[in-house]
Amino acid sequence: MDLGDASLRTVRILGQGTFGRVFLCLQREGRNERKVCVKRIIMRNPKSELALIKEEIYIISQLRHPHIVQFLRYFMHSGTVNIVMEYAPNGTMRDVIQRTSQNANGLLDEPRLLRFFSDMILGLEYLHIRHVIHRDIKPENMLLDANDRVKYADFGISNVHAPDKQQPWQVLGTPLYMAPEIMCGAKCDFKSDIWSLGLVLYELCIGRNPFEALLRPNDPFAQVRNVVKAMAQPRLDCQVMRRRYEPIWARLCESMVVYKPEKRICLPDLISIDPHITHSIYGRYFKYDY
Repeated sequence: MDLGDASLRTVRILGQGTFGRVFLCLQREGRNERKVCVKRIIMRNPKSELALIKEEIYIISQLRHPHIVQFLRYFMHSGTVNIVMEYAPNGTMRDVIQRTSQNANGLLDEPRLLRFFSDMILGLEYLHIRHVIHRDIKPENMLLDANDRVKYADFGISNVHAPDKQQPWQVLGTPLYMAPEIMCGAKCDFKSDIWSLGLVLYELCIGRNPFEALLRPNDPFAQVRNVVKAMAQPRLDCQVMRRRYEPIWARLCESMVVYKPEKRICLPDLISIDPHITHSIYGRYFKYDY
């Protein structure tokens, strides 16, 4: 498929949605080629959509971190905006969850779990330091590079943290990972990402989202909100995690998936909650490879 850039050769489609498609491409650089990911966004109403797309491009172009997918460039062609990013070849955290569920014991080994969690914390810390709230943290938006390290992707609904720009009626994100305050139309803040990350951690350990057992695929949004309120108030019960993993993982999850944001753990406290976690994360601060 011709994307409108002679230096790009399409290999295959990686995914698609209402926005358009994501392609794996080979990008020619002199005599060499490298694999890149191209997110092609179809503009149906350029007047209203272009500003939002440019905001996404501005956000990702300002981010440079080992655990954030690297923005390379963008170009426009025939009513589309094409965002060229680095390619993470080892799939998503969703793939990890599905493969783990097929293991004989259905467990993710804890050294790998710790490495994943440390990657997630470091990437999220960087975003929050840059005053960016992701707003759509979920397994599908966590990619794995060639070294099995986690990289956050898809900032399509992210926004630079500016409370006065957030409207009470704006509800953004994926319902099963959406913080309750966003479900209720309140302001999104950094702790909203903590909630979503806690649910990803739960799913890595257990193999499913804690709320989905009480929901059907086509249940209305109000039903999702009611189930979340019933199960996570005051906090999510993670006893099943305690039976399968070291107690710290259930403790982490129970401190993150807390219904009221003012009682939910903040990121600095999350880093220092356990010496093993702290040692893993601090040891990485001096090993970044930009």
